[in-house]
Amino acid sequence: MSKGNLTNESLTLYVILDSIGIGLCAIAICKTFIFILFILIRRHVIQSKEKIVFLLSLNMYTSIFVFALFILDMFISMMKGHINPDVSEMDQDTQWCRIKVYLSTIALISSLYSNTFQALYRFFRIIYYTRPSFYQNIYFYSLGILILVCLSALQPLPILLIGEYQYEDYHCQISLISWRGMTMATFLIWLLPVSLTIVIYVCTVHYIRHNSLTFTVQQQKRIKRDMTVIRRILWLVIFIVLFGMPAVCTTIVYYLFGYVGWWANHLTWSTFILSFTGMSVVQTCYSPHLRVLWSKRRQQIVPTTAITLRTLN
Repeated sequence: MSKGNLTNESLTLYVILDSIGIGLCAIAICKTFIFILFILIRRHVIQSKEKIVFLLSLNMYTSIFVFALFILDMFISMMKGHINPDVSEMDQDTQWCRIKVYLSTIALISSLYSNTFQALYRFFRIIYYTRPSFYQNIYFYSLGILILVCLSALQPLPILLIGEYQYEDYHCQISLISWRGMTMATFLIWLLPVSLTIVIYVCTVHYIRHNSLTFTVQQQKRIKRDMTVIRRILWLVIFIVLFGMPAVCTTIVYYLFGYVGWWANHLTWSTFILSFTGMSVVQTCYSPHLRVLWSKRRQQIVPTTAITLRTLN
């Protein structure tokens, strides 16, 4: 997509879309950074039984934060190119440009897997209720996060190695008109984590339906709460997939009609960052354990009572 002959009108439109993208990235970065700081600074008020859910939330916020940083850099590069279209692109079309989009893809996949891992945690709490080592071992989940990061780095590696990351519109990405690249991205980036999340949800529902009569009242309350969380995670993942549809639709439209809108790149990346910002907002609103971060520390009633009784005696 050549930008060497931009008119003043088209330049204004490009800069407006660049500014919107930068604004969305700034919102995502500020929002996630604030919650990362809250979790780290207020970690002393976190109960030991809630440390794992906070670890999983921290993993999600960090992944979105890193992804938003890379997309912010991409939109800034696009704005610079649109404002100065006569500047040589040779200095930008480098291997580092491709490495950056590869790293941003790792962060994107890690964000998707963060939802999968939260669903897996709830799955263990329901299925292995009598074996706390499955859902109370923080080292197990720390190791799991490292494994998922490595998996997130391996999945898009074939895309990088076969050269599907191309320089386009002053940044690097998988070309929206590359059928091979978009097909690989769909399966390697989106479908794997989304499919795992759906499988976890189906297995959990299947287990509950076949064992509901054996649950105690306490188990039923706990399962109801966990299933609500898993259901929200599933809908959240579906929401993210729907926001990824513009990229796929652009490829399909190109092969059917030979047309790609000049706004396609902006629409694709803006919807990506918007969906992950929405994911962090939903996580914040529907996660009761996060409320302790901005609430006052609860008073230690039991020790005070004990001291009073000793005084009276």
